[in-house]
Amino acid sequence: MSNKVWTTAISVLVGASLLTACGGNTTSEGNGNGGKETAKPPVEDQVSQEPVELVIQDQGGASEEVFNQSYGAFIKQKFPNYTIKYIQAAKGTTLQDLIVAGQHVDIIIAGINGMPDPLFGLDMKLDMTELIKKHGVDLTKFDSTLIDGIKTMGDGKLYFLPVTNLVQVMFYNKGIFDKFGIPYPKDGMTWDEVGELNRKLTRSEGGVSYMGYSASPAHILNMSQYSMPLYDPQSKKPMLTDERWRLALETYFLNQATSGYKEWATTKKKVPYYTEMTASQELAMMVFNSQFPFDGPQHVKDIDWDLVSLPVLKDKPKLGSQANPKTFAITKTSKNKDAAMEVIKYMTSAEMQMNFSKQGYMTVLNDDTIKKAIGTESQHKGKNWGAVYYNNLAPMAYKSIYDTKILSFLTPNVLKLVTGETDLNSAIRSAQEQAEKYVESEMKK
Repeated sequence: MSNKVWTTAISVLVGASLLTACGGNTTSEGNGNGGKETAKPPVEDQVSQEPVELVIQDQGGASEEVFNQSYGAFIKQKFPNYTIKYIQAAKGTTLQDLIVAGQHVDIIIAGINGMPDPLFGLDMKLDMTELIKKHGVDLTKFDSTLIDGIKTMGDGKLYFLPVTNLVQVMFYNKGIFDKFGIPYPKDGMTWDEVGELNRKLTRSEGGVSYMGYSASPAHILNMSQYSMPLYDPQSKKPMLTDERWRLALETYFLNQATSGYKEWATTKKKVPYYTEMTASQELAMMVFNSQFPFDGPQHVKDIDWDLVSLPVLKDKPKLGSQANPKTFAITKTSKNKDAAMEVIKYMTSAEMQMNFSKQGYMTVLNDDTIKKAIGTESQHKGKNWGAVYYNNLAPMAYKSIYDTKILSFLTPNVLKLVTGETDLNSAIRSAQEQAEKYVESEMKK
């Protein structure tokens, strides 16, 4: 996001804060004490106004500038008595490094797939349930799929809350469709329909090999609409032999691997990525993160593009991908848990969620007004952003501290599968064996 956009948003928040400050306490009738009772002040007004320092770290390694643009400036505006100390995760300053050095951290920020490692792996988890109640955070306003998924990961406990969200959608290069006179894709298409488009668009012309479709293996498999976990906490085994992994590989890759796709992948020794859609412009359709144009606007500046919802399965016509929310967690070693909870409460408030939405971030709330505002004040306004909400969220699979590594044993096989170097049974068996050895070695540590 540009500094200009966020600066404008901050100005709006200043005005909102001033209006809020002018409001008085409400009263209620009929208490037997003069007929009126002064209502209790909001929980945030009961929080100490004394100076507080909060130490925050984003496990994704975001710079302090990016943190301030996304969250820090808003926190400082809302809570002027809070001193925010942001420590970038880098070599020598990872969360583990900070723990060894005796530096506490109050809030950890991470995508949901990256949260188990610092919280569970480093034993920093804190059940936030009582803090959530104490500070009046209404969980019924959140998308229930997100909250249910987080509770599943925590065996019923809430170790973190979602702040923004993203899903898998399908981006497309209008120029390639125009070149071949083929109608643009639409929301609600099935994978079979995308396959038909893929075959029409995969061709050679003017010395250029065009491809109709591709996807990022790591992203689409990790957020698959089949909702299969990578690890079973009961058996303590990887789950790559689950039939749903086979179906996912077939749906997203093998069924879409035309002869032209195979030839391209064999020659280039890689699966087509978004750069083939945005830079060399050989790829017509790419399934990727909905946040992509906002995280890397420079990548889409040279093409005429738009997006549609993730293609769906015939028997599940409204089921999209799993969510991949950005989440905030309070650590068990936090020295200012109430102040930290107030920050998270504010980040998930309708006010901040509307601000995030206008800049292009998916809201975590079930609020149609906020959803409809997505991207309206961004550099990409006018695109089909309703596509991100077109499908229902798939149930969130169980996440473990082993997931990233387990998935890394499977994704390299996608290239081998589409080029014919290996078959599906061999690919899955090999990945499962590697994953089992990895998990066993980790458990011995």
